[in-house]
Amino acid sequence: HAHINDPAFDADRAQIIQKSFDSGLSHIMEIACEEQEWQPAVELSQKYDGKIYPVCGMHPIYAKTFTEQNGAKLETFLNNPLVKAVGEIGLDYAYLHESSKEVQQEVFLQMLLAADKYQKPVVLHCRKTNDAGDFAAYDDMANIFKQKPAVKGGIMHCFSGRYSDAVWALDNGLLIGINGIIGYKKNEDLRQTIKKIGAKYLVVETDCPYLP
Repeated sequence: HAHINDPAFDADRAQIIQKSFDSGLSHIMEIACEEQEWQPAVELSQKYDGKIYPVCGMHPIYAKTFTEQNGAKLETFLNNPLVKAVGEIGLDYAYLHESSKEVQQEVFLQMLLAADKYQKPVVLHCRKTNDAGDFAAYDDMANIFKQKPAVKGGIMHCFSGRYSDAVWALDNGLLIGINGIIGYKKNEDLRQTIKKIGAKYLVVETDCPYLP
């Protein structure tokens, strides 16, 4: 899970990609979170045929930009066999100033329906507010899942929920994505949850350049 097309890599993108593969990495999933990122992600995957694959969707912080027109455009990308998943999609309650809960929830449902239509797995983004103990985003995501046909598996990206949220994800055919945030001193509960889940159900991510 990476954002290699981010401007942070403009100076040395090719070198970083080559170093990654030289180090033994087999594939990179290039996450395209909004309309302007979809085509560049496909072009990057074509340049590194068989090594980089695009994942296209509408990130919740951009949900207010979702329209019928770019929804139809997204479907043309999802119909492309190069695009391996729909993502990252979901709910982000730390950025409600960007898109309201209601808008995020409606767009998330539309993304799930598109994933079902094109039989793609999903890369889910679920971020709670900054208030300790507030897991409403995870609760709402579970409720929205009940409104749609079954998705074809996927990853709960950058997991930061409770053990019950991890169990829900596994029950819905999702793997748990973990990254540098598990090292934060405050995240002992998260470390214990990950320990209980076990390595079999974990995917190690970088989410570069956004997380340590």
